[in-house]
Amino acid sequence: MGFYVQGKKLLYAILLLPFFLTAGSGLCFALGVDWDSNMITAIGVGSAPEYAIKPGQANALARRAAVVDAYRNLASIVYGVEVENHTTVEQLTVKKDTIKTAVAGVIRNARIVDEEQLDDGNYQITLSMPIFGQNSLAAAVWQKDTNINTNAAPAPVGTVPATTVPTAGTAAASTNPTAAVLPSGPLPSGTFSGLVVDCRGLGLERAMAPNILDTSSRVIYSSKNVLDQNMIRHGIVSYAESPTEKSILSVVGTNPLVIKGVALTDFHRNPVISKEDGDKILNAIQKNDFLGSCSVVLIK
Repeated sequence: MGFYVQGKKLLYAILLLPFFLTAGSGLCFALGVDWDSNMITAIGVGSAPEYAIKPGQANALARRAAVVDAYRNLASIVYGVEVENHTTVEQLTVKKDTIKTAVAGVIRNARIVDEEQLDDGNYQITLSMPIFGQNSLAAAVWQKDTNINTNAAPAPVGTVPATTVPTAGTAAASTNPTAAVLPSGPLPSGTFSGLVVDCRGLGLERAMAPNILDTSSRVIYSSKNVLDQNMIRHGIVSYAESPTEKSILSVVGTNPLVIKGVALTDFHRNPVISKEDGDKILNAIQKNDFLGSCSVVLIK
């Protein structure tokens, strides 16, 4: 049984990210990776084969073609997502069969959030899946990662291999499904409840698992320093447009350590701070390890 799919048209649409599609129902879906909505979304368009004469048969075959096309386009987007340090989802699936199986599973479980019959007789399907949270891309990538022991304490900060960092001054949200898990009860005197890195003016881009480095090439914070269940729930950092956003308090608490970013690396995804501020963070987490609970906000 054959069917025709307008793949070139859809590929062009996906490349124009972020692109907003207004469906017939009046809903608006952002195609591709949308960090604000915590969703990855793709569309598929299908045509009925020429041999389909009856309208009911033609519609059913067109819809089936659209579903197949939507899943293929969603997979293309998912496998291209960069998890951390130039490592894409596709590269992870090549290295580990468990991750490959898990990623394929969450793609198959993507929800149809909109569908409609187009005026030209074709059929259109919109699929969506979460980036973080239950049944998400993060759950597929990290929950199956045998390098992460869910029962172990976070690795000591600063032990991740160093990365080349630009020197200071060089160029280089309902966003989370759940907030970071903050410690219960009052904090000991002189301790910080979280970390805020102010990156305004640097052109910070969002990422699935950004690193925070200092100008001496130390990795101060990365996915290696937190438990996988925290990464799955909300990602290792949250993002905000302004330091006055009320949502920040739910992530970093009422007494966060506020640091100024001095540069960016890795395509403007990883903040770089001064060595002195790196020392401040390392000293602060000796009293209260707010990094382990992902109590980190980056100000864009």
